Parts: sequence; C-alpha cells; structure tokens
Amino acid sequence: MNNETIKQLVENYFKIKLNSKTRVRQYVEARAIYYKLLRENTRMSLAAIGKTMDRDHATALHSIRKIEDWLQFDRQLKQDYNTLNARVQHAIRLNPDLFNEVKSVEEFYEVEYKKLEDKYNQVLRNNTKEYRELVTKYNFLKSVLKVHQPKRIESGEFDLV
Repeated sequence: MNNETIKQLVENYFKIKLNSKTRVRQYVEARAIYYKLLRENTRMSLAAIGKTMDRDHATALHSIRKIEDWLQFDRQLKQDYNTLNARVQHAIRLNPDLFNEVKSVEEFYEVEYKKLEDKYNQVLRNNTKEYRELVTKYNFLKSVLKVHQPKRIESGEFDLV
C-alpha cells in the first residue's frame, strides 16, 4: 500500500516510529512531512490521511499547513523534506501500480459504504447495538455520497433491501 511505503521511508529516514503519541519536535515534524508527502503524491482525502495515523482530518490539515510555513524558514527541515520527496518520487517511478490504488473522496466513501454493507449483511438477523450503529453509519455514508453522486443514490444502487 502506498501510505505504508511513504510511512516506511519517513520512519527509516528519521529513525523513529511515526505512530508514537508524543509532541517532541522531531516526531511532529516527521509526521507533518509524512502528511504532506501523502497529500502531494496521492489522491487520499484528509480524513484518509489522518486515519493512517489514528488521527482525524483536522490534525492532518493543521500539520500540512504548519509544515509549509516551517519549510520557508528551516533549511534543515526543507532539506529533509526534499530528500524524502525525491525518495517518494523514485518509489513511484519504480512501482507506479503501488500508488494507483489511492482513492478520491467519492471512492473513499464508496469503499467505506461497501465495507459497512458487508458487515450489515453479517449481522442482519441480529437486532443488536452493533446493528443499530451500523445502520447509523450506513445512513451517514449514504447521505455523504448523495452530495457527490445523487443519481447513483436515487437509482437505488445503494439500497440494502
């Protein structure tokens, strides 16, 4: 998967684990570079980028905005970023298929919808708390997809019954 490749490149470069729950500058800068590399080299949504690090879209967006400011003034950080970006570009040239599976926002929601639909079918007969939570998530994803592709929703393609 492409985000794993980029994550490994960044972790190996800085010799740290990006998932660490710390605010030490080296980790913050490395995560920000990771987010920026994903944003620039993939078509992942901010939500999907944040999810790769167990964070939300706002964290990814904030980090991307901050790293852009830092790169203007910190030469060492800019050099680190340029080196890692060159490595990512090299990885893309070596294996472009690895980076083609990234999805647009609409495709992201569609994939998430399909996952929920599969899980829904598994627990269809059980009216449990998990079932009610799945129905709520399903309705939310369907409403988001309706904003982007209303004709597909109106066609009944995403109806569960």
